[in-house]
Amino acid sequence: MKTKISKFYAATTILVVAVIFGMTFVSCKDALTHPVQYLQMVNADTNEIYFEEPLEEDGVFSVSYIHSVNKTNVEEYYRLEDDCIYLFKARYRSFGAGVATEIEPGQTLRYEDGYMVIENIHNALPDLIYKVGTVSDPLIHIGQQIWHMKELAPSLTSVRFLVKTIYF
Repeated sequence: MKTKISKFYAATTILVVAVIFGMTFVSCKDALTHPVQYLQMVNADTNEIYFEEPLEEDGVFSVSYIHSVNKTNVEEYYRLEDDCIYLFKARYRSFGAGVATEIEPGQTLRYEDGYMVIENIHNALPDLIYKVGTVSDPLIHIGQQIWHMKELAPSLTSVRFLVKTIYF
């Protein structure tokens, strides 16, 4: 009788250990395959990588620059959705070439600290390209961090923004 009980406890212990091991393996596997999205800025002609930084979990970054015509600050906000970059917000002080003068259905316009802010934009940008200026210094913003494009790429270079997903 004692042997049957010992075998029962041994089998139960093995089963419990197997279940715990299986649950731990699944948890670790999920943790190890957690995707991290990196923003890359590459030369639009050669694909040389000038910049690569992880995005925050919300997938948001922005680019700000001085508008070449009206000489005021513009900031464009982007979000990664389904491996595509979307413009979702724009902030600027005055109208000028290339700056929205009307809002589309569903978008909102509000004024904040002397800026016009258009929100609820949802424009997919499969090819997001900026030009690194000689006078203006476009800035890349991710969270609280800021990078100067002029320090990352040569002046007058066209740069393309891409998102690279790495699984850990």
